[in-house]
Amino acid sequence: MTHEAPEHDDLDRTGDVDPLVEACVADALSPYLEALSPEEIEDYRRLLEVFITTHPASMPLYDRLRARPPVLSESGEVAREGAGAEGAMATPAAPERGDGTFGGRR
Repeated sequence: MTHEAPEHDDLDRTGDVDPLVEACVADALSPYLEALSPEEIEDYRRLLEVFITTHPASMPLYDRLRARPPVLSESGEVAREGAGAEGAMATPAAPERGDGTFGGRR
């Protein structure tokens, strides 16, 4: 796939690296790193970057991923779209000690 594509030079974003796109591209190309030449890898990398950020099928997914909060370093609650107090499941009350159940299961 090594070819000159001057019509896509305006899409070259070498100075503006998006970590999300870079992670997706690295994951997609990792099985082929030993089989392809460096030039072919770079061609596929540019193709995937443009596809992920501009194609109608992938752009909404990319936008949703970018809108998510960054990965937290510790566990905790994260608000989710469409989940509210009325949609939350009620937490069952703790069983009384000595009720003959294990873990509150009946």
